[in-house]
Amino acid sequence: MSHRTGSSTVRFRDIIRLARSVSKTRRPRVAVAGADDPVVLDVLCDASAQGFAAPLLYGRQSNIQQLVKRQRLSLKGCEIVDVDDPSDAARLAAQAASSGTADVLMKGNVTTATIMKAALDKEIGIKTDRLMSHVAIFEVEGYDRIMFMSDGGIVIEPDLEQKVEIVRNAISVAHALGVRQPRVAILSSIEIVNTRMRSAVDAAIIAKMADRGQIKGAIVDGPFAFDNAISPEAAKQKGVRSPVAGNADILIVGHADVGNVLYKTLTYFVGKRCKTAGVIVGGMVPMVVVSRADTYEARLNSIAVACILSQTGE
Repeated sequence: MSHRTGSSTVRFRDIIRLARSVSKTRRPRVAVAGADDPVVLDVLCDASAQGFAAPLLYGRQSNIQQLVKRQRLSLKGCEIVDVDDPSDAARLAAQAASSGTADVLMKGNVTTATIMKAALDKEIGIKTDRLMSHVAIFEVEGYDRIMFMSDGGIVIEPDLEQKVEIVRNAISVAHALGVRQPRVAILSSIEIVNTRMRSAVDAAIIAKMADRGQIKGAIVDGPFAFDNAISPEAAKQKGVRSPVAGNADILIVGHADVGNVLYKTLTYFVGKRCKTAGVIVGGMVPMVVVSRADTYEARLNSIAVACILSQTGE
């Protein structure tokens, strides 16, 4: 695959290093709803041992202590809050995040519906006036840079205004991770404006908004089909001329289904040649909602990203 001149060379190893660096003065406190899970507990203890997280473990204390003993883990830097009920664990973790006690909210051994209900609760949740959206991050073997994709899970079918906020959220994440002038491709199934296709029309409007300075900190263009957004060769063959064509850092999808399929296609077809992370932004604090199918490495990367965001104010 082609490499572009002057591209960002940020990798997940750099992200882990950055997480350690920004946490030297004060480790971000990660409130985890349902920490009594072997994989969740293992990765949190690892994040603590690496020096970029201070886990607040909400769950059954007896179960957590048994898992720690069985897995020979260290709880140094961690704090346990004994909670029996998963819903109560989610509410207490969300309340810790909204009150300033915690800097990151994370889903552990609770359902996604349970943690999201607590996170969006008007009294104890982390919702603000900003749109909350999910940003996925990929490091694919053969590419010289990490790539971002949004939104693949929170805003199911965004309207134009929501797409603009999704773009801004993704740009903020890219900035925090060291990509200072990301190239943003608004995706459709075609690279021309077809007035009968909402995704193409919205892409063109967002691109023009960026041209007029309404979206800052990035080069934004669209519509792009997926191939001519990431492949210089495909862009050249189709005659697509744009500083973003073939060189996108950020891919913006028009529907959560598209983002979900893209994420899982890379995860399962590319496998170990694709490293991933994901974070929900736009709330009072960053939020990590991992899938049960996510790898250990994806979970650790996601915590590192969230901890960086909590320290940089993005």
